[in-house]
Amino acid sequence: MKCFFKTAATMLAVLTFTFATQSCSSVKPLDKAQLENQTWALKTLNGEDAKLSFTGKIPDLKFDFSKNTVSGNGGCNGYGGDFTLNEQNVFSAPNLVSTMMACMDANKEPEFFKLLSTPDLEVNLTEDSLLTFSQGDKVVLEFQPVVSFTSPVISKGLDVSPENLSGKWNLTSIAGEDMAALFPDKVPTMEIADGKVSGNAGCNNYRCTFKLQDNVITFGPAMATKMACPALKGETTFLSKLATPLQVSLNENGLVLMQEGNEVLTFARVAE
Repeated sequence: MKCFFKTAATMLAVLTFTFATQSCSSVKPLDKAQLENQTWALKTLNGEDAKLSFTGKIPDLKFDFSKNTVSGNGGCNGYGGDFTLNEQNVFSAPNLVSTMMACMDANKEPEFFKLLSTPDLEVNLTEDSLLTFSQGDKVVLEFQPVVSFTSPVISKGLDVSPENLSGKWNLTSIAGEDMAALFPDKVPTMEIADGKVSGNAGCNNYRCTFKLQDNVITFGPAMATKMACPALKGETTFLSKLATPLQVSLNENGLVLMQEGNEVLTFARVAE
């Protein structure tokens, strides 16, 4: 009888070990190509909608498996660092570093950096193409793929050329923010003509040059007047959006400038 129980116990131990080994090996490693060839925008932070946690720029994440580094923007500051992702899809990036800019918009950037730096996060790519980072049973970070520039924004659009961009435009939206609050007195304008841009930023007049290549517009440094204005946040925000290259889509009446698939500035053409 003792021999029977001893044999049964041994078999149970072997079965338990075998099951545990199979469970670990049954985890399918993530496809690195799916992660790397994509920019991932934060969707939720500890279950909260990222748009509620970040009033300005939404954090993003990029993988570089050739260097084993991650990088992106935390909502204000840029960040980067080494990471590991093992065959069981366990992610660790404990030594991320970031810039130290003063941030004007309310956000939870410190919490984002802390969570992303948490060791041994379990990574999963869902059927809905959402990238999740979990601590135990809790999803602490959730990302969604950034829509490609090739996605249509305005149907039946015109070819993007200096000739079709020429004219006067009034700003109609800015990165989803409240236009009335940002520009209580005057809405920014833009006039494009002869390779130059000019207009009003909400208070001060500005002017700059621009270059257009492959449907991407790059504005030169904007020169602006120095009038004293009671509210400059909107003007500062508008001019800062012109400081980075932007994807262009337009039709006869609408102009959309985008960054990483997200609408940054939209304009309506002013009738001549």
